[in-house]
Amino acid sequence: MADRASKSSLSADIPVIAEDAQSEMLTAALNNRLRWKTDLVVLPLIVLTSTLAFLDKNGMAYAAVYGMKKDAHLVGQEYSWLGSIFYFGYLAMEFPILWLLTKVPIGKFVGITVFIWGGILCCMAACHSFAGLATVRFFLGVFEAGILPSLMIMNSMWYRREEQPLRTALWYNTLAGIFGGILSYAIGKMHAPLATWKYIFLIYGSVTMGVGILVFFALPDSPSKAWFFNAEEKKAAVIRLAENQTGVNSHKNWKMPQVLEALKDPKYWCVALFVIAQSITNAGITNFNPLIIKGYGFSASKTTLMATPQAAVALVAQIFCTTLTFYIPNIRCILWVLSALPALAGAIMIHVLKIASARTASLAGVYLMGFYNVSWVLMLSLQSSNTAGMTKKSFVSVSIAIFYAVGNIVGPQFFLTSQSPKYSLGIGAMLCCFAIMAATGILYGVLVFAENRRRDRVFGIPERDRVAVGLAIEDSDQTDGQNKEFRYVY
Repeated sequence: MADRASKSSLSADIPVIAEDAQSEMLTAALNNRLRWKTDLVVLPLIVLTSTLAFLDKNGMAYAAVYGMKKDAHLVGQEYSWLGSIFYFGYLAMEFPILWLLTKVPIGKFVGITVFIWGGILCCMAACHSFAGLATVRFFLGVFEAGILPSLMIMNSMWYRREEQPLRTALWYNTLAGIFGGILSYAIGKMHAPLATWKYIFLIYGSVTMGVGILVFFALPDSPSKAWFFNAEEKKAAVIRLAENQTGVNSHKNWKMPQVLEALKDPKYWCVALFVIAQSITNAGITNFNPLIIKGYGFSASKTTLMATPQAAVALVAQIFCTTLTFYIPNIRCILWVLSALPALAGAIMIHVLKIASARTASLAGVYLMGFYNVSWVLMLSLQSSNTAGMTKKSFVSVSIAIFYAVGNIVGPQFFLTSQSPKYSLGIGAMLCCFAIMAATGILYGVLVFAENRRRDRVFGIPERDRVAVGLAIEDSDQTDGQNKEFRYVY
């Protein structure tokens, strides 16, 4: 009875807002104009930010191909530790980030961190020992730590739920893997006084600093502050996104009950297991993919080019799959599972095939592993779509970054220098993780489907205006658990 009274009271409070929403917003022309303006300004900026984050991390693998390991006198597992140390810095910063994201203007925050990490990346070129490289890698992790949580929050802040998968695929792209190989090949052809690997860091870092300045001035903190919307469009943008029922206000007080709600949710722990497994595979691909390919007998410069098809496979697959979600509702978990299977097949091929007798087939296995990124993109879009409440969104986003760091710390340690270039233990670990990724996709889908059915049975099928409800939710900062009208996508 209390629930019904509360729902009636809320209904009584918002019919006028619903009328305004219908008259002001839901014209196709206005909606399309708002989306296109966002795509033309916000999307390129977050795509640039994310691409540079990956490019900067991948740069170390290409630097290793061009002699960084020899020049810095790296021995034993020291190169693997450079992969892990980055994520110790990343992990250490996630707890301050959890608080910062509810307090600071998110656009300015991203711009400043991008600029600083670009400057730190340039410092890699000045290092001549493991200690120097490790120190710089640690601070790179510190200043990249806020990027993934920030972009996840902005994804739900700027786009409707059905629009989020494709945009996630675009900003969490593998362009760095494609252009990183091509750029490294071009840098390798330079005739300059410094070692080739130093220019990789100097060029990448300088570009990153320039983009940080651009992001600081051009990326708005929220739709209501967008410089490219007029006054009418700012109001309409808030109403347009109210249907998400996840809120767009980036400045809410910290609410511990929202954190406890997330921790009690089995979906949270399902995602945690997936993220750790996926991040172990990510560590292998990010830090060792060029070294694995070099083991097939290619020269240093050709290796950088031969690494690009895997990233191209990933990009095409994730754009295709996320486009499907726009036309076929509730298919994300199915695609999550299916996309892990080609990656699993690729790991099996690398693990069992001999390079001497089946080099082409084994190399095809390397490229098939590019599908690993698709399930990650779909998971990120599901978290953006299925998490409401500012504190809860911040906590879940930062949690994903923490689990991501843990997986990336553990992952490189499976790749033993003594097993180079086959890395049988590392490939075996990736094989197991691809299987876990598929299993967690099934589990997440079952959990969400069951919860939706339970809510329909207990509260009835939602019939209220989602826009009006969303505006009320924005004002009250309710979570998906508190909002009885909320239904999860899968």
